[in-house]
Amino acid sequence: MSGKRNSMIKIGIVVGIAAIMASAGIVQANPGGWGGEPCSKHERNHDREFGRKLGLTDAQKAQAKAIFQGNRDQVKPLFTSLRTEEKNLQGLIHADTLDEAAIRAETAKVAGIQADLNVNRAKVEAQFRAVLTPAQVVLLKAMPEKCHKRGGPPPAPEE
Repeated sequence: MSGKRNSMIKIGIVVGIAAIMASAGIVQANPGGWGGEPCSKHERNHDREFGRKLGLTDAQKAQAKAIFQGNRDQVKPLFTSLRTEEKNLQGLIHADTLDEAAIRAETAKVAGIQADLNVNRAKVEAQFRAVLTPAQVVLLKAMPEKCHKRGGPPPAPEE
């Protein structure tokens, strides 16, 4: 009985971890903040306000826009792949029969794509910070903006 219970606990843990990772991927896969099109007029206005708060010059705005637009081509296939692998993972989790090895393998694929996106995010943020003055970097780090909380600056402000 104890061995059966331990197996059920392990299965529950695996399913829980997979669900958490899938949820994290959905949050992370919002392309509006990292290379996709802005989600709404509100987000575009947010981007303008972000630029005003940082006091970006026209040259900085142009550089930032080039950085974020250039990144779109790199992250788009990653987001597509992430969505596909998350669907595959959900299918395995909700399958009629449990295939622990397949769930683990698919979870590893999702985690790998998320790692690639996080590395990309860090690189893009570093490129964006390089455009800023030291005072603007201090302001950026102090900003409690939702996009900044997600792990980096929002897309370049639009004029």
